[in-house]
This record gives sequence, C-alpha cells and structure tokens, in this order.
Amino acid sequence: MAIFTLTYPKATERLSTYPIVNSDNETVCVLQQVQRSNIGKILNAAALVAVQQSLPYRYETRTPQGKLLFQVHSTLLTKGVSHQIIMPDGSTIPIQRKTVQLIESSYSFTMDGLIFRFEQDFTSTAYLYCHDEKIASAHFVDNGIIREGIVYKLFQSDDPLFVALLASLFQTLFPLRN
Repeated sequence: MAIFTLTYPKATERLSTYPIVNSDNETVCVLQQVQRSNIGKILNAAALVAVQQSLPYRYETRTPQGKLLFQVHSTLLTKGVSHQIIMPDGSTIPIQRKTVQLIESSYSFTMDGLIFRFEQDFTSTAYLYCHDEKIASAHFVDNGIIREGIVYKLFQSDDPLFVALLASLFQTLFPLRN
C-alpha cells in the first residue's frame, strides 16, 4: 500500500496550491485551487442553490513542474452527466452520477477501457474502485478541532497519476460533505 498526504497550511497562510507528497516527503503532484470565471461564479451560485453541490472554485492536479494532469468540471447542462474529467490532451471523460442512498451519490466513468466508480461512505472516506475492486481511498486528517490535511491510500499501486486523479475527484465531487 502506498500512502500520500496533503497538509493544509497554517491558518495564517493562504495558498492556492497544495503539494501532495509520498512517504519519502517527495512532492508527486500538486492540487491547485482555481478561481472560477465571473460567468462560472454565477452558474456556481445557481448550482449551489439548486443542488447544494458546488464551490466558488474548481480543482486541478498538476505535476511538480506545473504540467496539467487532471481537471474535474461540473456539467450542469449535460443530461445524464454531472461532471467531466479533462485530460492533459484536452479530451474529456464524462462522469455519471447515481443516487445510491437518500442523499448519497456514486460517480462512475470509463477511462482507457477501465470502469471506475467513486463514492464516499458514512465515515466521509471516499473510495475509488476499478471494475468493482477497491483500489484507493481518501480521507481527512484532523486533530479533533481542525482539519490538518488529507491522506490518500493506493492499495495496489504507487503510481502518482492515481493519486492525482483521486485528489481531483475527492476535492471536486465531495466538497460540501468534506
């Protein structure tokens, strides 16, 4: 199992880029908070009221050198698709949302012929599945009062691309529950 962490800055610091490090404290990718455009802010406000599921910014992951890895965008007006993953080459992968409990959601998408599912349980731990096999998790770390960061676990791989995908999905798809 490979473990990666994102540590929030101290309360006095305000960052928009958060490094994700491996167990050797080496940065494998960064999670970047990107402010929405003015039109995006208006649409976001409408989405927040309508579905209680959005934030004033979006998140993307990049390599430590700044190369884009993944973006996850809301697709409010696309029937049957709640979000989409923007790949480094600009191609898009649709993400379908399905309600699995009264208010819980499961998200699924197909990438490179592999079927992925992403969902969060009652403990607020999110799991990434590939062909119904649990391959990764993400959960918050706190000291009982404040959140200190996020721990990402890869159960069968140590590939930083999975961490980047997991970080983008976790931060975008479960923002208000987190």
